[in-house]
Amino acid sequence: MVLASKRKYKKSANADEPASKQAKKDRQSKEVEMSDDEDDLMAGNTGFSEEENGDWESGSDDDSDAEHKPESTEIKKAKLTEDDIIAGELEGLKETAELYKSNIFKLEIDELLSEITMNYEKHKALEKALHNLKAIFDAIPDGKQMKLKAFADDILKKNKIVTPFPDPQPTEEALHSFAFEKPTAMHIVGGYGLKTIAKTKTPFNVDVAVEMPNSIFQEKDYSNYRYHHKRACYLAVLTKAIKSSKKKFNVEYSTLDGDLRRPILLVKPAGDKSDVDFSKTKCVIRILPSVNAEVFPIHRLAPGKSCVKPAESTPHYNASLLMDTSYTGNLAFLYQHSKISPEFKNAVLLARTWIYQRGLATMNTGFTPFLFSMVMAYLMQGNKDGTGKKLSASHSSYQLLRGTLDFLSTHDFKTEPIFIGENEKPEFSKQEFLKHYEVVIVDPSGTLNLAANMSASGLAQLQHEAKLAMTYFNDSTDQFEPLFLKKVNDVKSKFDNVVRIPFPQTKIESFDASVIADYYSYLPYFIKHMSYVLTRGLTNRVDLVAIQYEYATTSWDIDQPIQDIEKDVSITVGLLLNSDNAPRLVDMGPESQNDEAVAEFRKFWGNKSELRRFKDGSIVESVVWQTQGYENRSLIVQKIVLYLLDLHLKLESSQFVYWAGQLFSYLNFAKTVPENLFSPELKANGFHPVMTAFSQFSKQVRTIDDALPLLINNVYPASASLRYSTVTLPHPVDFNNMIAYPTTARYFDAIDVVIHIERSAKFPDDLTVLQKVKAAFYLKMSEELRNRFQIDSIVVDDINEKNPLAIRGYLDVYYYGYLFRCHICLDQESTLLTKIVESSKSTKLNKELAKEALSKFMYQLRYKQTHTFYIQAMCARFTAYSSTVRLIKRWFGAHLLSPQISEEMIELLVAHVFLAPQPWTAPVSTLTASTRVLDLLATWDWQNTPLMVDIEGEMTAKDREHIMSEFLQHRRTNPQLTVGAMTIATAKDHSGHRWTGKKPNRAVAARIQALARASVQVIENATVSNDIKRVFVTPMQDYAVVLDLDTERCTRYYQNMHPESKYFKNTNYNMVAELGDKPFAQFDPVSNFIADIEKLYGHTLMVFHNKYGGDKLALVWNPTVATPIQWKVAAGYNSMPVDMNKNGFLKPAKGKKDISKMISPNFAAILAEIERLGKNGLLKQQE
Repeated sequence: MVLASKRKYKKSANADEPASKQAKKDRQSKEVEMSDDEDDLMAGNTGFSEEENGDWESGSDDDSDAEHKPESTEIKKAKLTEDDIIAGELEGLKETAELYKSNIFKLEIDELLSEITMNYEKHKALEKALHNLKAIFDAIPDGKQMKLKAFADDILKKNKIVTPFPDPQPTEEALHSFAFEKPTAMHIVGGYGLKTIAKTKTPFNVDVAVEMPNSIFQEKDYSNYRYHHKRACYLAVLTKAIKSSKKKFNVEYSTLDGDLRRPILLVKPAGDKSDVDFSKTKCVIRILPSVNAEVFPIHRLAPGKSCVKPAESTPHYNASLLMDTSYTGNLAFLYQHSKISPEFKNAVLLARTWIYQRGLATMNTGFTPFLFSMVMAYLMQGNKDGTGKKLSASHSSYQLLRGTLDFLSTHDFKTEPIFIGENEKPEFSKQEFLKHYEVVIVDPSGTLNLAANMSASGLAQLQHEAKLAMTYFNDSTDQFEPLFLKKVNDVKSKFDNVVRIPFPQTKIESFDASVIADYYSYLPYFIKHMSYVLTRGLTNRVDLVAIQYEYATTSWDIDQPIQDIEKDVSITVGLLLNSDNAPRLVDMGPESQNDEAVAEFRKFWGNKSELRRFKDGSIVESVVWQTQGYENRSLIVQKIVLYLLDLHLKLESSQFVYWAGQLFSYLNFAKTVPENLFSPELKANGFHPVMTAFSQFSKQVRTIDDALPLLINNVYPASASLRYSTVTLPHPVDFNNMIAYPTTARYFDAIDVVIHIERSAKFPDDLTVLQKVKAAFYLKMSEELRNRFQIDSIVVDDINEKNPLAIRGYLDVYYYGYLFRCHICLDQESTLLTKIVESSKSTKLNKELAKEALSKFMYQLRYKQTHTFYIQAMCARFTAYSSTVRLIKRWFGAHLLSPQISEEMIELLVAHVFLAPQPWTAPVSTLTASTRVLDLLATWDWQNTPLMVDIEGEMTAKDREHIMSEFLQHRRTNPQLTVGAMTIATAKDHSGHRWTGKKPNRAVAARIQALARASVQVIENATVSNDIKRVFVTPMQDYAVVLDLDTERCTRYYQNMHPESKYFKNTNYNMVAELGDKPFAQFDPVSNFIADIEKLYGHTLMVFHNKYGGDKLALVWNPTVATPIQWKVAAGYNSMPVDMNKNGFLKPAKGKKDISKMISPNFAAILAEIERLGKNGLLKQQE
């Protein structure tokens, strides 16, 4: 849209005059002239005023250029040669390399810009609406002088329009009066004026600054809300004019950035399909009353001056008034830079998208795209002394954005405020601004702090996001998506702790009359004070205290009094924990000799502060948070926050929702589990007992190698119990008192351990003989352990292993309550098996046996061992990783997915969330990490994208390319996804199917995603209601058959989330006698039953069960097998003719003469066979 203007914009007199001074002149000039070469600044972008006949005329660049273009001779253009084209392409590539991160990044930015750039040519109806509004305002007659209260009563009585006076409202005794005069000028300002509006899902704003005449104000109207009261009257008259016009618009009152002192008018389309109906444009016109800067003495509005009694200074009040004088001057300043820098507007568009995705503007942090634009322009201009210029007009949009973000991420705003322009008066000095504001960004006039409403918390959030953005820019991998495409401000995934606080009804004592005079309401002061309290109290326990809030509604009807839009405001406090310092037990204060500091410390901490003497001899004030165990220590920050909010802000914990430790209860044994068998002290000790036992055991094993023919190189862990990832904590078992354990609590893990024996040429080349040699080693080790350390052990030969080439034996060692299952690893085994597989002389049968044996060897003795090593490293690096893995395993179990998912796959899924946390930081909270894992499962496009997990820290760009290549090849060769539905690749597993080759299949992968989406929605709702239990409740209606297990035969029932206490009482002595007093390692009859079912009917059905204490068995028939096939002898499953009726007779189908030879699975018979297998054993008998 191009709007013409008769009013001219004055060109800079001197080219070397600082932009800040020029901008100040622009803002303060009452009559503004426009030069020919800047014809489209005020016309096309920022404003409009009266023409001689009241009409609008085009003010585009093309028109003005045509009027003043000198005559010239046409130059014939030479035809481009092939060399010219190649040279141009090379120049383009060179430019891309210099101005952008990479060619792909440039293409992504170009594509994004094409998507978000607004097409202003389509805004004809909006343009007509703006013309119409100007005509309406110009036609308003002058009003008569009336006292403010009388004016408000009159317009309410006659027109049913309420004058939106801010508090304190004018009284009948107030002497100052108001008389309307038509606007001096109107200007389109803001992003629409600069043509930097980006397309988003929400309607955009078209800001129209309506300049009120100087004559309606008196010199001292700046004080005691007199300006704001007259401003409200002026707005009411504009509202009346729009309401009574022939063209219909919907109008509402609102506020500018929540400032109740500065109400504005929202003009929305009526939807009547008239020529001014701009519904399709999806925008809102905001009428912003403005005033010339010369109306009031500028020094009276300095930060340290008081305009409202009894306050000594009213910096926020003064800034509120000054902002109404700054619209056109600041826009002119930005326009100058957009003219000299071709990519300036594109950089602003990118910044808008970046800010929008992070919610920095919508969540009232105080930082807006306008502020970003001003800072970027400042970095292009520099300071008055020539310093501070960090950007060039020739930079690309990418470089401008990156340079500005780099500056914002590192600049120290507390000591070095930004002065775009400077004012020589001492009232506007650097010290004055720093004294009265938390963040200072002074506009080109040198008088107004543009960041007056920005809190320290808002600045912290901005700098945190800017630092993250810089890490993405510097990352060798493409991070375009987290930079611009992902919605970042999802509090449940972004922050480690989240507190939701309703707006308090009672005010704290420090909110006295002097504070009320400066702040427009209690909300901004409350936010500022809470930010100070939490930042001081939490110190380095947290990396970020982010306070955000949003209004339930921001507008109200024009016939209603000014609304308390804050009564339903929702305040959110987000905390990013520091993993090293958050669990700290003690906060150290000042030494006892420093009386003043001690008094201040005690005042802040209240009764929690106490004088203590520490081991180093120091005697200091301190605060101690007594607690034990990882779970409790991870909630120390919650204790501190609750205590400080109650002490300083009078907020009780019952008033709000604290989102931190809601899921920990699902990791512990239920209260109904007998404490005499499963000690509650486990919760405090965690994995320490089992890790200590393994450490001692491995040392003792290494000492017995002097009795063996060969040395033991090392003992490696290869179990979930030794990589901190079992759902329930490994518990020591009293092997000498097994009769005390009921059947429902007889299960205990066999902890896999891999023992490496040194290489020797004396080992036999016959694999069958080699297995017997290993058995001899096991027997000797068992003997030595018994003789030297009185440790019981037993050598086991796995009779279920029918492959003569495969590993089959192991040594079970009963070690102080734990059972370590030792597997000897000989490198010769893999060498011999590989030779058989690769040999051309081997028979087909031997090759198949060798492949199967080699696969078992690699998984059992190599892959699990290395996987355990990397998972241990993850647990050491990320404190929340262990508990998150355990919780996600619990989630998979609760949804009966245990038989379909390997534990290693789950551990890699969780590792990805920690290793690639973009667009956030790595989580420190279990709840946050778990939410992100579920969100990953809900959104991962597993059919088209592999998940690359750099758990080894070795993955290169070449590795990623190779993984992608293998993935695409697998999808081409197996489009039905019969194997490897989900691909999770690492640097040492490019195929990505080491742990996901056979399971989950395509149907299970789809169900995982559906369940994850439902769980994410439950968590979304629970952030308000605090009800999260349904995350672990699975729908049962989707299963074909659900079988009830006999709970008394479920040996892992004690791991159930909600077990019944009656199943832990030894009332049935026959059941105890059935298992006797002997310990049975890893005895889980339900898992064995499932294994048998899958072995017999695995291609016909899928089995679902919760191995962590579940008492249900669910079956789903395989839909691919259900399709009828031609009858054959070895069909592979129990089948029946498709033409057999319910009575067992063959009858041709309708329309057919002959009986079909097609067969289909006999599901009823298969189910009967399964029930027969479980009869009088695991399945509950129907009464």
